[in-house]
Amino acid sequence: MSAIGAAPRSLERTLAQLPDAPGVYLMLGEGERILYIGKAVSLRNRVRSYFQDSAAHAHRTSRMVERVGDVRWIVVNNEIEALILEANLIKRHQPPFNVRLRDDKRYPYLKVTNEPFPRVTFTRVVRDDGGRYFGPYTNAHGLRELINLVRVVFPLRTCREPIDGKRKRPCLQYHIKRCLAPCVGYQSEAEYDALVDEVVLFLEGRQERLLERLHAEMDEAAARLNYEAAARLRDRIVAVRRVTEGQKVVWRSRIDMDLIASARARGQACMQVFLVRGGKLLGQEHFILDGVTDQSDAELYSQFFTQFYTARAGGSGMAGIGDGFSPLALREARDNEVPVALKARARPVTSQAVIPKEVLVEALPGDAGVIEAWLSQLKGQRVRVLRAQRGPRAEYMRLVHDNAEANLKTFLAHQEVQETASAQALSELATALDLPDVPHRIECYDISNIQGTNPVSSMVVFIEGRAKKSDYRRFKIHYDKGANDFAMMQETLRRRLRYLRADTNAPGEEDPASIIGDGVRNGAARLEAQLRKKERFHHRPDLLLIDGGKGQLNAVVEVLEEQDLWGIPVAGLAKEHEWLFVPGNPEPIVLPPGSPGLHLVMRVRDEAHRFAVEYHRKRRGKAMTQSALDALGGIGPVRRKRLLGAFGSVNSLKRASVDEIAAVKGMTPALAAQLKAGLG
Repeated sequence: MSAIGAAPRSLERTLAQLPDAPGVYLMLGEGERILYIGKAVSLRNRVRSYFQDSAAHAHRTSRMVERVGDVRWIVVNNEIEALILEANLIKRHQPPFNVRLRDDKRYPYLKVTNEPFPRVTFTRVVRDDGGRYFGPYTNAHGLRELINLVRVVFPLRTCREPIDGKRKRPCLQYHIKRCLAPCVGYQSEAEYDALVDEVVLFLEGRQERLLERLHAEMDEAAARLNYEAAARLRDRIVAVRRVTEGQKVVWRSRIDMDLIASARARGQACMQVFLVRGGKLLGQEHFILDGVTDQSDAELYSQFFTQFYTARAGGSGMAGIGDGFSPLALREARDNEVPVALKARARPVTSQAVIPKEVLVEALPGDAGVIEAWLSQLKGQRVRVLRAQRGPRAEYMRLVHDNAEANLKTFLAHQEVQETASAQALSELATALDLPDVPHRIECYDISNIQGTNPVSSMVVFIEGRAKKSDYRRFKIHYDKGANDFAMMQETLRRRLRYLRADTNAPGEEDPASIIGDGVRNGAARLEAQLRKKERFHHRPDLLLIDGGKGQLNAVVEVLEEQDLWGIPVAGLAKEHEWLFVPGNPEPIVLPPGSPGLHLVMRVRDEAHRFAVEYHRKRRGKAMTQSALDALGGIGPVRRKRLLGAFGSVNSLKRASVDEIAAVKGMTPALAAQLKAGLG
């Protein structure tokens, strides 16, 4: 059973309360910002070691310890659970003192869906829904090309249309040989599933086994004199061979392994991963890591292992955690809940394809034994983590290392060009607006509505001149007195800036210490929600940029004075002439056309506009597709679909009797009467 602790005001009292148990600890700084997340076999010994007078820390660790004002922890059952939970929390909160994947985002996956006739789709969200996931991929464009190749070679359906026998004729995909039309009965479910199995073999890199199967099917079709089917299978064999020929044979033995090497420079690292399956090099990916200064190779590899293989294992990464779920696991379990009927027919989901039998590295992780046990648990058989020292493996690892160095060099060169351009633009903007310093964090706001309907607003964030999409926020406006952009902008700023007040506990928040006695599940969930709310708006902007002229600017200044935050610089960008306005200056600030500073503010403003319009269109589209049934209690998506399927329209439903409505599956006489009354 997991437990969760929350620190009182005194850090000394917190350290005294630490349990002698395995778990994950969170170091909190000013404003309860998470500075560092770590795991420990003994929370008491590990966390106390940071604050001992005799402790000799690296410079980076010493800087972190100086800023710690509070410590919280989550107790788990064993080291493997701590390893998984640490990786998930680092991915979610991105603490500044942890080793973390740079610009960590939802990497794309290829998904084979779990439904009667599965599809191959592109996704960035991994759910425990019975589907098969392949990835993660760092190149979304390359993944889309792979999906297109799969759809050309294997004629799977791409439509979402339910296959229920109601369709009378096939669509265009059938006529261009991209689908065999199971929707009209031209292909049975057994034949379709055999095709899906071939796709899985192809994606897992087992092409030789797939080619043997295709040859057997082609010979069988030719023996039956079904030459058209044999020709299609022949073309599929040619396409698979074309892909296979491009794969380099690394080992004569058909071994599955990942080769991981690293390169470091300027406080960043590049982790190069070669994926070998069946002795052949299937592909390679590289990942840039931040926060590697003063980190040993053992710590670097340990952190990368947990984050990389947690992502590759998808939803199975939390396997083995019992009743005491972490806050993240509790939320994922709720979000990923699947209907029983779907679970009953789900294909078994395993990590055998994504977890190799061996992982070859340049340096062993500090907790190699725990990582081996965790990977073995995911794969269902023993997985070994080895260090290549001599022989062919060591020679090939040098090739992996050379690739890591080349990719890191390319990244740093590109980063240097970007930073130079951004620094020039920010310096010019600071001079033009007479700012006290270069604006490292710029927040821009925009309003979108049509004559006051479905009003929304957006907040976009640029850090050092580059968009940070993980900090973007959107607001559903509550103001309902017509089209008043000034009032809507003020509402948005009030809701955002209240988190920067001196009494930073926003209305409705509670003392974290009160969470202690709340029970494991409730306490964990409430702590997670509170930490996320704190982190959402705790950064203070160096410049507030408003899409608009003097009117919008004056409205924002009123909010800043009201919130006692008048020290935050603010500027408005008017669209007509691209002029900047600042408080207290009636004349516009005109930046030269083509200047880096003007290009920067225009890019920030356009991004805020795009983000707001996108959300407004989504809300407007949802409002346009709502039916009268959506507002009625007791009528959910399933019942609504059944009712409209039975009666065809809401008007027909209004004309139906209570008994006719009650006859629909899932309806009762009482609910039918309530529905009839609600429809008038």
